[in-house]
Amino acid sequence: MSRHLQKTFITAASAIFPSGPGMVLATIALQTQMALNRKHPFYVDSRGEPIKASFFPEPAQFDIARWLELAKAALQDLHKQLPVPQARQRQQAINYSLWLVLPPEARAGVPAKLAEQLIQACQNQPFRFSHTQIVTGDHCAAVYALAKACDRLNVPRPKQHLSGPLVGMATAKEVAIVLALDSWLHPEALGWLESQDLLHGAGKPYRGETYRNPYGRIPGEAAAAVMLSSDGPGWCQVKGLALADEPIVRTDPRPCVGVGWTQAAQQALSTLPKDQKITHVFSDLNGEPYRADQFGFACLRLSGSLQDNWGRYTPATVCGDVGTANSLVHMALSASLLRQPEAKAQAHLLLASSDDARRSAVVLSTSRPPAP
Repeated sequence: MSRHLQKTFITAASAIFPSGPGMVLATIALQTQMALNRKHPFYVDSRGEPIKASFFPEPAQFDIARWLELAKAALQDLHKQLPVPQARQRQQAINYSLWLVLPPEARAGVPAKLAEQLIQACQNQPFRFSHTQIVTGDHCAAVYALAKACDRLNVPRPKQHLSGPLVGMATAKEVAIVLALDSWLHPEALGWLESQDLLHGAGKPYRGETYRNPYGRIPGEAAAAVMLSSDGPGWCQVKGLALADEPIVRTDPRPCVGVGWTQAAQQALSTLPKDQKITHVFSDLNGEPYRADQFGFACLRLSGSLQDNWGRYTPATVCGDVGTANSLVHMALSASLLRQPEAKAQAHLLLASSDDARRSAVVLSTSRPPAP
């Protein structure tokens, strides 16, 4: 699936994770490479040692309360990023739609009835949603949700005639909010990661001995939200996105050569002018060998689309691996950087890969023309 999105803008964004509990601090954490990793208070690996993870100290329990607090914090932070709180705008009515992105409920450590409790908790906190849609999946699920949200924004709608005190004002404006969150901190989730040999530093048996796994991810928790509109200029513009499948997945003994990533990236890049190059690449490198393999091979194939001195951002080094929230955290951070005056004519390529075969690519660019 690919999308060419010429009239879709990110008008605000938020990110919440332990070393960046808000959009401003999250951006600083990325730029300074500031992580906040702790020993889990009671989960120990096969060597009997506490595993290391990135998580908030409160709430004390690793239950649904953490998910509710993450979601509400992301929406509140999103509201703070608006230059003029849209709740106070009297120029027109606004219809907010919510696209809530969550891991599958069947995944280990995901609370039961999570989606319905989140929708109830998020209503009027501070946005009132006239439409809600649930999307479940792995690391790339938020890109699929973004595509569907953009489709909804760009569907022609009949004019709505407003009544009461709004008579004579502009018709209702459509705004979409994509909210994604995840937490790996429940013991069942950590047990699954360890069983899959995915915990960095955890005990790993080898030839009758147990040693620390030098690879794998540091599990984390995070929430992110982006606000989408068909009106610019906004923080940045969504130029293109695409999803594809990788034929060689994590469990395959062969090296992952990034065929799926390359396909998704080429489709997402096809909307950029031929003379515009990617200035920065966001990747989901997190210590897993297959992700490093596919990143190297994909960048080699995409070298013609990259600026000679292109930069690289690796958010997992500051927030850990945040599962289903990964790709939207990357989008929020990218949008925050692109809104800065010094960004000028930058274009970012965001690459994400899941534990399954799904791969995604998103291209974001500054939404204002460069200074002469």
